[in-house]
Amino acid sequence: MEKIVERLHQSGNLRGQRARVLGWAFLALFTLASTCGRAQEETPAVTRISLTELQRTASEMALEVLMARQELQAANLELSAFEASLRPRLDLVANLPNYYRTSTEVTQDDGTVAFREIELNNSFVGLFATQRLAGTGGVLRLESRLQRTDNFAQNNKGYNGSPLRLSFLQPLLAFNPWKWDRRLLPLQREVSERELSAAKAAAALEATFLFFDLIDADQERRIAETNKRANEQLFTVAEERYALGKINRGDLVQLRLELTSAEQNLLRAERLVAAASAAIYQLLGRPYAQELLRPELPDAQVESDIEATAALALMNARRPELLAVRQRSLEAEREVDRVRRDLGPRIDIEASFGFIRNDQELAPIYTDPRDERIVSVNLTMPILDWGQRKALTKRAATAETLTREIARRTEQDLNSELLQLLEQWRTVQEELSLATAIRDLAQERFEISQESYTLGAIPLAELTLAQQFRDQNTRAYAATLRAYWQTYARLARLTLWDFINNAPLGE
Repeated sequence: MEKIVERLHQSGNLRGQRARVLGWAFLALFTLASTCGRAQEETPAVTRISLTELQRTASEMALEVLMARQELQAANLELSAFEASLRPRLDLVANLPNYYRTSTEVTQDDGTVAFREIELNNSFVGLFATQRLAGTGGVLRLESRLQRTDNFAQNNKGYNGSPLRLSFLQPLLAFNPWKWDRRLLPLQREVSERELSAAKAAAALEATFLFFDLIDADQERRIAETNKRANEQLFTVAEERYALGKINRGDLVQLRLELTSAEQNLLRAERLVAAASAAIYQLLGRPYAQELLRPELPDAQVESDIEATAALALMNARRPELLAVRQRSLEAEREVDRVRRDLGPRIDIEASFGFIRNDQELAPIYTDPRDERIVSVNLTMPILDWGQRKALTKRAATAETLTREIARRTEQDLNSELLQLLEQWRTVQEELSLATAIRDLAQERFEISQESYTLGAIPLAELTLAQQFRDQNTRAYAATLRAYWQTYARLARLTLWDFINNAPLGE
């Protein structure tokens, strides 16, 4: 622009030079006064932000990430509770006092009923150690218990106690939930871990969309600012040339129209920047306090192609959907097993041995107990259920078949999506290279046209066309850059892999 002004000075006469000096001085004074006035007004704060910084922050602060992190914590706690339930458990059970005074009916030897008043305190205390056997579904229990009965109506007391008793309960052919929990709960934790990584990737993808919404708005702002400055300078030159009779009134009005349009576009773009900034603050869970964001335009950072074989291997190893369908398939198998066993034959074996004694005094309970042995076998055999077991088993088997088909289609759909993205990735890389070259050439053409118009070598229509072509290709470059980074973010979300740093996403 300095060269343009210099050539204009050289081409004008002395009178024109003096007029221009006075004009520039007046413009400088007006600008200084306007700046001082605006300095007293409140201007919104501006914060610069990069795509990488926004993606990293969103992958930690987005609401979906917080929810996935809570789900992972819940899965860890559930697994910890299950593992704790497989360790020996010690319980103290007590019922004291257990006092009651009432009347009750007593059947006599001749069948008549007599009512008798009773006043008792029947207290109990016991210590129980229990161990679950997850592999078989059995329960092993070691206990010590003591019961005391005080009969106030007859003024006597008695003790009944078991100093030590070991019992074992083992269901045969029954459904064993602990065996399935041992397989399902670690799988659920792994699914939750992958879902957290997927939530971070999804938040980064959403952040990419919002970032390029901000890029588009800021791009319009910068184009409007550039056009406004250029049109101000061109309008000043045009006024001088119109005064010298070198251009007609139509060209002057056209330049004034271009300047006014640029000012309007700048206001519209600033409104879009504010809306895009507010959307980003909302994603991050932060209040919007009229603080505008200025994006730093990212460059292409993935220098090598992404191999399809490696990407497929990463996706199959890391996507939560593939592990989740395996979990649902296992849950369907569990339901089939539960229905078949709950409605089928069952044998329960219970055995215990230990010591027991009742006496009027407490000491003999522990010094001279009697042996105790109990063995019990309970058999349940369904004979007629009118097809209930068959129907429910078939329903569970049908659900299992559907789950397997869903798993197959989920894997197929993910593979297709990945291959499509890889093809888009190859194309968008080439497109970005061409868009960059076209943008630079359009900018160079505009600068040449601007200088030529100032020197009077081309008409205004050609300058306007060059400006429109520059703006169009600046927007096209931003759109291609958006497609580049969104395609990369989709690839990273699908594979949960950071190809730039060659590391798991989010680590």
